[in-house]
Amino acid sequence: MRTRAVPTRWQGLGKALPVLWGVYTGSGSTPYRVCVDLAAGSAKCTCPSRRFPCKHAVGLQELDIPDALPPAWVEEWTARRATRELDSSPEAVARRARAREKTADRRAAAMSSGIEGLRDWLLDVASAGVASLPGRPASWWQAFTARMIDAQVPGVAAAVAEIQEIVARSGPRWTSDVADRLGGLHLLCHVQPRSRLGVTIPEETVKASPGITDRWVALLRLETDDGRVRTVRQWCWGRQTGRWVVAIRHSAVGAPVPLLPHGQESSALVHPYPGSDRVALGELEGSRTPDPVPAPPTWRASLATLEPMLMADPWLRLVPLGCASVRLHGTVLADTSGHGLPVRDDGGLDMALALTGGAPFDAWGLWDGHALRLGAVAVDGTLEVVS
Repeated sequence: MRTRAVPTRWQGLGKALPVLWGVYTGSGSTPYRVCVDLAAGSAKCTCPSRRFPCKHAVGLQELDIPDALPPAWVEEWTARRATRELDSSPEAVARRARAREKTADRRAAAMSSGIEGLRDWLLDVASAGVASLPGRPASWWQAFTARMIDAQVPGVAAAVAEIQEIVARSGPRWTSDVADRLGGLHLLCHVQPRSRLGVTIPEETVKASPGITDRWVALLRLETDDGRVRTVRQWCWGRQTGRWVVAIRHSAVGAPVPLLPHGQESSALVHPYPGSDRVALGELEGSRTPDPVPAPPTWRASLATLEPMLMADPWLRLVPLGCASVRLHGTVLADTSGHGLPVRDDGGLDMALALTGGAPFDAWGLWDGHALRLGAVAVDGTLEVVS
C-alpha cells in the first residue's frame, strides 16, 4: 500500500460524523491538513494536487478513526461551508446539485475502473495458479491494494490484504482459504454490493432510516486490535424478531465501550445499515438480566438457520451459532445426536468448563467455517458470558 495509507504518517485523526479529519506528513516540509464531509461528498486538503478528491482525502476515508472534538481548523472549514450552504438561491442550489452529481459520477467511474482491474487481477491469479502466490513479492500485493484504494473500493483492498495475510501465515488449509476468498472476490465483480466495496455511509444517514425495536440480548463479542485502533463487535439476538444483528464500536484510547450492555437484555431501537447486518443504536430504553435464550436442539438445525444470513451476505466470515445440551469430547462440542463441531481451545472454553463442571450446557459462539469461538453458555436457563 502506498505511504499515504500508512497509519504512522497520520496525526490528529478524528471524526465527528459526518466529518473526518487528520494531518498527513508527506514529502513536503509542511504537513497537509485533510478534512472530509461524508454527507456532502466534499473534501479539503492543503496539498497542491488538482485532483478532487485528492489521494490524501481518499486515504483518510480508509482509516479507522476515533471519535473526537474537531480542532479549530476543522470548525473553520465546516463553518465556511455552512455559510455557503445558506445561499438558497436557485442558482446556488443548482450549483451544489451539479457538484454532488459530478462527484458521484467521478466515484462511479473510479469504482467501475477498479472492478475491471479486479477482474484482470483475478485472471492473472487464475492463470498462474494459487500455488504461485507465496512467490509473489510484497510490491506486487501493495501495488494492487493501492490501485484499489485509488479506485475508491477499499473493501476490495482489504479483501486482497487478507488473502496476502493468509498466504504469509501458510498453514495446512491456506490453499482452500485463499480459494474461498478468491471466489468471494469473483462474486463481488458481478454483484457489487456497496457495503462490501467499502462505500462509507454516515451514521446519521443510517439513523434517519426506519429502525427495529426489540429486546436485544448481547450474547457474543469479539475484540480486535490492529495496533492503532481497538474494535469491539457484538452479535445481538432479537427476542421478538429472532434476528441477529452486529453492533460495532472503535476506540483509539483504551478499550471501546460496547454499543449495548454485554450479557444483558436491552429494550432498544436499532437502525440497520443498508445491505448489512450491522446496526446503529437509535434509542436504548433499559437493560436487565436476560431471560432464558432458546437454542437449536442440534448443530445440524443450528447450521440450517444460517441460510438466510449467507444468502443476504455470502461474504460473511463469522456467523453466530447456538446449540442446546452439548458436551466437550476432545476438541469437539457434541450435541445430543452425537454430531459435533470443533471448538477453539481458548479462555472461553476454559471458563465454560469451569462454570459447568463438565455437565451438559447450552452453547453460543462464532463459527468461522473451521472452529467455534465459544462466547456464552447457559445451564438451567442461566446465561453466562465467557468471552
